Amino acid sequence: MRRCTSTLDRAAVERDVVIMKRWFKLFETASRHLQAKERGLFVVVVGCMLIAAGCMAITPYILGVLTDRLLEGRASHDVLVLLAGAYLATVAMPRILQTVALHRQSSLRVHANRSLLSSYFNYLCEQPESFFTSRNSGELSQEVTQASNDLYVIIRNFSSSIISPIVQISIAIVILALNRDLIVAAAILIYAVLFLTNNAIQGRRLMQLRDGLMEAGRKSYATLSDSISNIAVARQYNGYDFLLSRYRAVLDEDRHAQGRYWAVSLQMQIINALLFVGFFGVSFGVALYGVVHGERSVGSMVLVGAYTLTLLAPIEGLGNMLTEITQSLRTFGVFMDKLESVRPSSRRHAEVVPMSSFQPAIEFDDVSLIYPGATVPALRGISFSIAPGQQVVITGPSGAGKTSIIKALTRQYSPGTGSIRLFGQDIATIDVRTLSDRVGYVSQEVFILKDTLRFNLKIARAEASDEEILHSLEKAGLGDLVPSLPAGLDTILGNRGATLSGGQRQRLALARLFLRKPDVVVIDEGTAALDIVTEQRVLEECLTTFDGKTIVIVTHRPSAMVLGDTLIVVQDGRVEDSGKHDELRSRNGFLSRVLSGAAS
Repeated sequence: MRRCTSTLDRAAVERDVVIMKRWFKLFETASRHLQAKERGLFVVVVGCMLIAAGCMAITPYILGVLTDRLLEGRASHDVLVLLAGAYLATVAMPRILQTVALHRQSSLRVHANRSLLSSYFNYLCEQPESFFTSRNSGELSQEVTQASNDLYVIIRNFSSSIISPIVQISIAIVILALNRDLIVAAAILIYAVLFLTNNAIQGRRLMQLRDGLMEAGRKSYATLSDSISNIAVARQYNGYDFLLSRYRAVLDEDRHAQGRYWAVSLQMQIINALLFVGFFGVSFGVALYGVVHGERSVGSMVLVGAYTLTLLAPIEGLGNMLTEITQSLRTFGVFMDKLESVRPSSRRHAEVVPMSSFQPAIEFDDVSLIYPGATVPALRGISFSIAPGQQVVITGPSGAGKTSIIKALTRQYSPGTGSIRLFGQDIATIDVRTLSDRVGYVSQEVFILKDTLRFNLKIARAEASDEEILHSLEKAGLGDLVPSLPAGLDTILGNRGATLSGGQRQRLALARLFLRKPDVVVIDEGTAALDIVTEQRVLEECLTTFDGKTIVIVTHRPSAMVLGDTLIVVQDGRVEDSGKHDELRSRNGFLSRVLSGAAS
């Protein structure tokens, strides 16, 4: 039993040490990320709360003195007016200052959130595709929303629930001691200590339960987001009840997690209420006894009663803060650890990859790749090189590994073995932004934002003019799109491009490519939704626009295979064959079957 208690004590101490480290790290991070204006806002908030706390702390004293002067009937009119004015001022001033502080807190939160979201976007940009396959947008949105809420809790509690209560309690104890109300002063101190101790003990339990509560909340939010996104599947197969049953099961888990959390919270509040009854009873009893036996004035009793009631809120605020801020510091600290894991290079502008005509533009050297959770490799010792300015077509049957090659090249997934070099430089040493700047990539899956057509194109190059945007649309075969839209480039596209056809979405992705100036162009089935005539015209436009650049086209269409200088045939995760189109059509079985099928 003693060993178990000792283990629990050590665990509690370790948690307290972690919390202190979180505080220091939070201040270090804030000093590094917050701008001068944001620091100024923080100083204003703290200053307002300090003055407000001082006013609230001396209000009971002024009320007690005023009561005595009124009962004595000897005070002059000027003194009474002065005391009444001081009382009203100390009552009104905290309300005004707290309103100002709340406004400044909100401004500080907005400014801090801007820095927070910027860092979070950097973090997401650094993640490989495997990161997003295990998380949906609902989970990620909930994560940053929770971090934003935690940040606000920390800002609010530090300025309102730490500084203000400590100032109020300290001034109250000093005034009571000077007024010779030592028993009441001691009762306040004991009540505060017991209250904080209870909240600290119960808070540790709540912190553990909160992890499960947050996980259940994220899961329910993610399930709801996934269900809404895929409601068309339920409509297609009449699976509404089945889809709803999944969400109900997740909600049940969330309800049980909340039940456990609030049961402990209720227990904590009941103990706190009993502590207050004891504190109030002692303080009021001592004051009343003194008045009845003529040992104290009525004003002194008013002073004690006022302090008993006015200190209830700050002491409770300080106790609740321990629970709330400890929980927020823990979860916010984990979130900040993620953001700090982003490499410094991702926060700089893209570095220039050295170009050399003597080095291959793309070189795969014995590259193998296994997707997370898979047991069969997608790529098995892939090796090939592509010279600068060369136009290469990669083909092969479905599931052969064509797209896996591109995902490895664009660092969506990291290879298990081997290396990939871009103009002689290992891509593992190139930061993501530089790689994205140098490799223009269009895939079969097109991402459309629910925003204007202009915004959806300028995401490829923010400084692009309207003239350049229209020219890129013309190149992609969408020259007639803008005149047909009600607001032209300012037309809001539907959710995920629902207002566009599949072919239009793919051509929009190609228009984004035409706005860029990459050194390597990769089109991975990026024309699969187009008819053959449109595909031929758009691909020829790509070859013309990016003449002299290295171009890689992944396709299974015979009409596109003739566009490359060289064909690479992939089979079962390996390079099965490579060479000129005319050479391979006679010796490669897959290519022969594809071309024969097209001819028939």
